[in-house]
Amino acid sequence: RRDLLTPLLLSLAAILLLAFWVFRPFLLVFAVAACVALLLAPVQKRLAAALGGRPTPSAALLVLFTTVLILVPVLTSLFLLARQFALFLEWIRAQPLLGPEELQRFWDELPQRYPGLRAWIGWLQAQVTPVVSGSIEQLAGGANNLLQNVLGRVTHAALDLGLFLLMLFFLLRDGGRLRAELQPISPFSEEQERQIFDHLERTIQGALQAVVVVPVAQGILAGIGFMMFGVPQPFVWGTAVILAATVPLVGSPLGWIPACLYLALKGQTGPALGLLVYSAVIVSGSDNVIKPMLLQGSARIHPLLGFLSIIGGVLAFGIFGFLIGPV
Repeated sequence: RRDLLTPLLLSLAAILLLAFWVFRPFLLVFAVAACVALLLAPVQKRLAAALGGRPTPSAALLVLFTTVLILVPVLTSLFLLARQFALFLEWIRAQPLLGPEELQRFWDELPQRYPGLRAWIGWLQAQVTPVVSGSIEQLAGGANNLLQNVLGRVTHAALDLGLFLLMLFFLLRDGGRLRAELQPISPFSEEQERQIFDHLERTIQGALQAVVVVPVAQGILAGIGFMMFGVPQPFVWGTAVILAATVPLVGSPLGWIPACLYLALKGQTGPALGLLVYSAVIVSGSDNVIKPMLLQGSARIHPLLGFLSIIGGVLAFGIFGFLIGPV
């Protein structure tokens, strides 16, 4: 028995290793498709029943629904974001206060306005000027390289998108059959499997909705406010609010307060106050309205755990980590 078992185990290990090597490029896309399919599984069952028990057309309709209502707006937003980000870089370079001569003139005039703070202003100038003058060009250059790398991966992203839709279709159509085929080799009872899948579904729902959907909703509301009150490149600022909304304790104000300060420094006191009130009431206040509505019956994710899972997921898996990390 030992002589027979050893080569069988070695062969199985070799097969698993080679299979992992073959399917490794698609594991992240499969994980995202599996999470979305698990969330859409109840809708798939009801839709298939409404269509006379035919799972194929119901899965096709759900994939079409996902494409139209989720992927098309996301891709359009990414295109607008890339365009406005490029304009934002040009705007940074064109700011009069960011050039070396203008910065020196600003520091020369400041002690004349506030003579009592002359010593403190001199110390602050020595600390801030080298950082600002060197950081602007580095920021613009690094952002340009980042933008070029993102645009260079469009073809790869299109392939991943096609694979995601294909996997989502088959997981929706054949998910029940796959689960039934795995049951005979599972060490759990049918009730234990039901509890496991129920807990997994609630965890995925809580992770996606609390850590992903709520910040995106706040970013959309903030972007609308930025357009209303005349903030340049509202998509860029709205994206900053999405990222800031994932930070525990601080949250979305980390993204919209700088926009209010920008309007105030430009002398637009009225729009700055309007944006401040709008952001405090609508953007930040939406967190207390959206979360209870979305998280009914789903698992609760601690804000610190959610924030670290997003950062760690992006560092480990790239852009897919924004979704896979919390899950």
